[in-house]
Amino acid sequence: MTGQGALLAELKRELRAERAAVRDKLPADQREALSVLVCGYAAEWLAWEGAETLLAYVPFRSELDTRPLIDGAWAAGRKVLLPRVIQSTGKMSLHPVNSWKELAVGAYGIQEPISAPACEPGGQYRPDAVFVPGLAFDRRGGRLGYGRGYYDRLRAVWEAELPASAGAPLWIGLAFGQQVVPEVPMDYHDAYMDMLITEDGIMDFRKEKQHGTKSF
Repeated sequence: MTGQGALLAELKRELRAERAAVRDKLPADQREALSVLVCGYAAEWLAWEGAETLLAYVPFRSELDTRPLIDGAWAAGRKVLLPRVIQSTGKMSLHPVNSWKELAVGAYGIQEPISAPACEPGGQYRPDAVFVPGLAFDRRGGRLGYGRGYYDRLRAVWEAELPASAGAPLWIGLAFGQQVVPEVPMDYHDAYMDMLITEDGIMDFRKEKQHGTKSF
């Protein structure tokens, strides 16, 4: 690792520890209330866009709770994909899930699909939106994950395998406002989010001049 690479890695390590501590200090009732608000914005956006399929994550520890979003998607008849971590390869497989009963504790203690077969990147289960967790985000679309690279690898596979005609999924960070920082240190292979949703509303990074917050 070069000196610059080592410095970037150290900056990321420090920011991860800092933002994890901030997130962990949020009282459980406040995390729940803020999660409901963020999921409400996300659900309204899905309805507005006419999105039919989404990839979400199952919350772990102090992460923003996506269960209201997933429950609402099921109620609205949308297809919900959830990931399963394959630790031996460093990749994730995606599985259509219709009920919380289809999950069990898997890698890292996270609830994962246990019965539905994995789906291919394209076809009927290509998600319109990918909702991503993280420790820190910035107002350029920068994201700081947990350092394992699962979402970056998934995105790279899609970009390599999906034809241009299929259309790329939108990558959307979900976070508490306290996780937004002035700047996330980004490496050349780190992917930027298309949007970020916090309790303050929706930030859309797809247009250079659209850096403000839009609330529904």
